[in-house]
Amino acid sequence: MKQPDDPLASLGSTLACALLAQVLNVLLAAVLAAQAPGGYRVRSWVFLAAVLWTVAGAVLLLAQTTRAADRSDAGGVRLRRVALWLASAWLWPILVRWRRSS
Repeated sequence: MKQPDDPLASLGSTLACALLAQVLNVLLAAVLAAQAPGGYRVRSWVFLAAVLWTVAGAVLLLAQTTRAADRSDAGGVRLRRVALWLASAWLWPILVRWRRSS
């Protein structure tokens, strides 16, 4: 069987769930930043920090799940999987630390 030219093609629905969750994370970061006390500059820094936090988490978790993409790809794009990616992108330090300790 020939390997695809695009290395991301093998990720399939895993990548789709991660991208959908990241779109929702940007919206959540905007809501979080709107609640921050202070002026526009403070809110913009809160928004930037939240977006960078979730992007870092999504990239790190996507890199860790590429090894198990075949097994997890069978689930397709489901609301539950998108919600799991959404939560995981915010809580990624806990997941990374838990994985290292076990």
